[in-house]
Amino acid sequence: MSSNFVIWKYQPVDGGCALKDLKGLERTFRLNDGTPLSQEFPPDVAFHMDPDYPDDLLVTDNVLNADMVIVASARLRDCVQAHAPAAVEYLPVTLVDHKGRAASKDHCIIHPIDPVDAIDKQRSVFETGLIDPDAIEEFQKLVLDESRIPADRALFRLQGFWGLTLVRRDLADALQREGFSGLRWLAVADYPEA
Repeated sequence: MSSNFVIWKYQPVDGGCALKDLKGLERTFRLNDGTPLSQEFPPDVAFHMDPDYPDDLLVTDNVLNADMVIVASARLRDCVQAHAPAAVEYLPVTLVDHKGRAASKDHCIIHPIDPVDAIDKQRSVFETGLIDPDAIEEFQKLVLDESRIPADRALFRLQGFWGLTLVRRDLADALQREGFSGLRWLAVADYPEA
């Protein structure tokens, strides 16, 4: 059976920049665990280009980053917003190049809040964390229980596993038609990738 959801992924682009060192936000784990941040998000949060890739300067629509968050161009943000997915915040960030200059002031973090409890733990194969046995460290096989996903949740993270953002297929198809750079989709059945 085909899933109604796919996984949001970065598609490598020649010369596409990679981001590291998110500055201006304390407790950055909140970007992954679904904590609402829009009311208290500082105005000067910035992602810096990764110094390990000094020649990669191209700013894509979906930008690779070490924090496993969606860093999106204004055009990509606008397209997602037009579909009005529930429980999603849009947090403005500046992208800073290797010389300390703003490479983009128009990007944002697309931040799904309120993770959805939709992992079919009977059919999935995974390892839990040593410190928190309710947290999943990694999957060998991911199976969703789509009956537990509210109809208005077109873009969300999974409760207990912060490493993925899931997107309903109709939204993914709409975004795919726009040809955004740096964006691809992975079928749930193909996760994790070999």
